[in-house]
Amino acid sequence: MDSTTPDAAPTLNAQLDRKITIVNFDLHRLQDDLNDSISATHFASAMLKFLPDIQRLALLPTGPRHAFDLVLKLGGNLNSHGGLDSGDPEDLASRRDFYGKLDTAMVEVVGRRFGEGEEWAVQREIKRIEKTASYLRTFGVEPYFPATLDLMRREIEFQGTNSGAALAGQTNGNGAPNGQGTPPRYH
Repeated sequence: MDSTTPDAAPTLNAQLDRKITIVNFDLHRLQDDLNDSISATHFASAMLKFLPDIQRLALLPTGPRHAFDLVLKLGGNLNSHGGLDSGDPEDLASRRDFYGKLDTAMVEVVGRRFGEGEEWAVQREIKRIEKTASYLRTFGVEPYFPATLDLMRREIEFQGTNSGAALAGQTNGNGAPNGQGTPPRYH
């Protein structure tokens, strides 16, 4: 795929989204056909195979926005897999490991997304992730995207502090509050 075309990110996103949906559907159908549960380890393993392509998507212009949604979709697919109520320690450990890998990938995606400077309802996305985290916590699965949430909260704080100081006229000329130099961007 030519990554220089304007439609490269939407095209790759559509392809990945479709493939993820098909694999998720096939795994659920197989589970139904077996009349038995596929382990969270196997399910997560199948979903993790998409991370390298999602990370490639995040490198394209406008790609981070799409990559963000796809990483959350991978997490949601495992959430819909079932088996949370079993309390199986191996299952819970597999889920924690899977969500940890997604969190690591998402931090890079979020950093790139902030770097693009797009208009983004970050607070809404934080609440979306927190809602899922709260649900999973009731089953003993935590944390859920802790580094991602931390990065997003710090960026909101940075943007709020920076815009507040600018409104008060207390900046050093580059948008940073006086005496603080150039503020960090956390990515």
